[in-house]
Amino acid sequence: MAWRLNSGDIAGFKILFSLGILYGLISVLVYSIIHMKFITPLPMDAPPDRFSEARAIEHVRVLSKDIGGRQQGRQGLRLAAQYIMTQLELMKERAQPGIRIEIEETIVNGSFNMFFLRHSISLAYRNHTNIIMRISSVDSGENDSAVLINGHFDTSPGSPGAGDCGSCVVGYIYLDCTMTETASILELARLSVDSGWIPPRPVIFLFNGAEELFMLNNGLKES
Repeated sequence: MAWRLNSGDIAGFKILFSLGILYGLISVLVYSIIHMKFITPLPMDAPPDRFSEARAIEHVRVLSKDIGGRQQGRQGLRLAAQYIMTQLELMKERAQPGIRIEIEETIVNGSFNMFFLRHSISLAYRNHTNIIMRISSVDSGENDSAVLINGHFDTSPGSPGAGDCGSCVVGYIYLDCTMTETASILELARLSVDSGWIPPRPVIFLFNGAEELFMLNNGLKES
């Protein structure tokens, strides 16, 4: 016996088909909003209380193109440290009342052990430059807990170090993308100062100059 659809069945199938199309369109719209709606980069003349991608890219250009050669022992690494210090000092001069800014450049020596590919490796370093800026309210204490934002401004041999990769952890933020990270941290520090924001707890910006030391095979000893 042949099976025939009555008018009610046909109407039901039309409704289901229409709902399927509607669901598909909504899914595409939601996906595009969540995954494909990118933020429009802000230019150099963006308001001081906004993060400007163009200002960050300018730092990348200076550090990776104008300076370059930021490996351990090369003049470019020293020039990069001077550039970062200059930018931080300019921020400090613009700081509003109620904000305490402390800047320090340190020369560090030390050693550590690490396991790499099932091998124990000892590494020693000497005369490496770290730059620290601490932003806090004038009422904060030296022993108050703080948020650390850390990145390196040196680069591996043969690379201008304009970009690499990035990762972050809540509370302790480490950005591992060489000049992209340094430029982002500089712009983030500028935003913190120029916006007049007083952090509820101290924020420490750490620029270290020896993250890629392992790539240089300098001071390595396998055990």
